[in-house]
Amino acid sequence: MLIDFGLIAGMFFIFLLIFFLIKSGKDITRILLIVLFSNALFFLFYYYGYLHRSRLIGAIAVFFGHGVGYLLGPVLLFLLKSLVLPQKKIILPLLKNLVPFFVVFVCFNIPLSVAMATDYLTPFHHFYIRIEPYFNLLENGFLATYIIITLNFFAKLKSVFKENYSILEKNDLNWYRQLIIGLFIIITIDSFCTIYEMFFPEIPWNIGTVIAFLFVGFYLYLGYKGMFQSRILMPDFLLQKIENDNTINSDDHLNNEIDQIAENPEKNSSIKQLDIFSKEEIDSIKEKLNRVLEIDKIFLNDELNLTDLSDSIGISNKKLSELLNQHLNTNFYNLINDHRIAEVIKKFEEGDTSKFTIMSIANDCGFQSKASFYRIFKQKTGVSPSEFIKNKKIKKEAV
Repeated sequence: MLIDFGLIAGMFFIFLLIFFLIKSGKDITRILLIVLFSNALFFLFYYYGYLHRSRLIGAIAVFFGHGVGYLLGPVLLFLLKSLVLPQKKIILPLLKNLVPFFVVFVCFNIPLSVAMATDYLTPFHHFYIRIEPYFNLLENGFLATYIIITLNFFAKLKSVFKENYSILEKNDLNWYRQLIIGLFIIITIDSFCTIYEMFFPEIPWNIGTVIAFLFVGFYLYLGYKGMFQSRILMPDFLLQKIENDNTINSDDHLNNEIDQIAENPEKNSSIKQLDIFSKEEIDSIKEKLNRVLEIDKIFLNDELNLTDLSDSIGISNKKLSELLNQHLNTNFYNLINDHRIAEVIKKFEEGDTSKFTIMSIANDCGFQSKASFYRIFKQKTGVSPSEFIKNKKIKKEAV
C-alpha cells in the first residue's frame, strides 16, 4: 500500500511538472525537461504495472519508458548546454547523441511491449530476461559516461564565467552538479545490486522499486530548479565564434573553444585582437582601464560584467579579455573582486565598521550577497571579515 501510494504520488507530481512546463513556454530547455519527465512518468508507470502484474500497463510503460539511461544521459548534457547556447546549436548534436536510444527503442522497446501485451514474440521476451542484467549494466555505463562528460562541461563553463562575470551566484549551476552526482550515486547502487544478483540469490526486496523512488526525488528536484533557472548569457565574442563556425560538428568546436579558455586562460592563443596594436596603444588601454577602476570605481556596480567594462573604456569585450589574460595575467572575476576587496579593506581601516554593518559596507562595494562576499574575502585575505577587523583592532591597540 505504501509503495503504491509513493508511485502514484510520484506520477502525479511529475504529471503536474509536465503540465506547468507546457504552460510556461516552449524554449529548448523546457522541451528537454518535458521529455525527461515524460520518460520518468512511464518509468514509474512500469513499476506500478510490475507490482500489480498488469501486462497492459507494463507494455505501455516499456514502450515509452524502457532504456531510460540512453535518453537521460544525452538530455541531461544538452539540458545544461541549453542554458548557455542558442537553440540551433543544440538540436542537431542532441539528435546525434540520441541515436543509441532510438536503436534501443526499435530493437527492444517495440518487441518487448508487443510480447508483454500479447502472446506474440514470447521467445524474444524470454531471451531479454536472460540478458537483462547485462543490458542494465551497459545502460548504466552509458549514463555514467554522459554524467562524466556533463561534469566536465560544467567545470569548463565555470571557468568561462570567471572570464566574464565578477559575481557567479547569478549564473550558479552548482545545483545541477550536485544533482548529476546524486544520479551517479543512484546508478552506482543499482549496478552493484545487479552484479550481486547475477552471482548470488536475488535481493529479497525489489531494487527496481527502490531506484524508482530515488528517481522520484531526482526528477522533482530537477523540475523545481529547471523551471526557475533562466538562460545564462555567454560573452558576445564566444557566441560569435560559435555562430560563424561552418564545421559539421559545431558541438565539438564549442568544447575546443572552452577547453582553450579553461585550461590556460593566460596563454590562450585563439584571441589575438591586441596584436595589431603597438605597445603605446596597449599602455593607453591600460591607463583607461585603471582610470575607470581607480577613479570612476566602476566595480561598485554589482551587475558589472565584461561587456560593461569594455564599453566604458571603448574597446570590444574580446580585446579586453585578451588584455586581461595576455597582458595583466588575470581574468575579469579576479580583477573586479580584487578591487572590491581592496575597497572594503579601505573602509574597514577608515573605521566605517563603527557606523555600518560589515554587509552594508560589502554591498556598497559591489557584493550582492553575504555568502559570495565572505567566500571571496577569505580567498583574497586568508581570513574572514570579522577576523580581519579583530586583527586590525589588536594591532592598533598594540601600537
